[in-house]
Amino acid sequence: MNRNNRANRKYIDRLGKVEFFSGCSQRELRAIVSFCTPIDVRAGRVLTEQGAHGRECFVVMQGHAVVERNGVIVGHIVDGSIIGEIALLGDGVRTATVTAATDMTLLVLSRAEFGAIRDLGIATAAWQCLDGIVAERLALLERLSTVAGDTSAPQRMAQASAR
Repeated sequence: MNRNNRANRKYIDRLGKVEFFSGCSQRELRAIVSFCTPIDVRAGRVLTEQGAHGRECFVVMQGHAVVERNGVIVGHIVDGSIIGEIALLGDGVRTATVTAATDMTLLVLSRAEFGAIRDLGIATAAWQCLDGIVAERLALLERLSTVAGDTSAPQRMAQASAR
């Protein structure tokens, strides 16, 4: 087994332990990993910036990140989380800023790769799980925005996700 295959096996094994992908077959996990680009990022790197256009999403293989909305910490990202999916499913606008709190290993999916996996019907159960994750996150954004007096972003995202 060459080095690239060993690396892919490592990501396939880890991806299968991620809640979002836990219902996927080995064949589906191999297909998903074939679309992903693994990267390592250093602590302090901004992964997504609120209001910016989202071109990719990330699956956290290892590490921890902080989620901020309007400069206020609203959450934490840990191993097995997905980051940036709302922008890819919706109107393309990032709903929060996510910054690596530790060094991280991520699998990156571009908008085209993300769409191709979905369009090919790979990992149907994972997409249903993702719909639930997005709904939870949009509900949280709605609550946070209502407290802050800004309801436009979650409403736009909910409308875009419903399309």
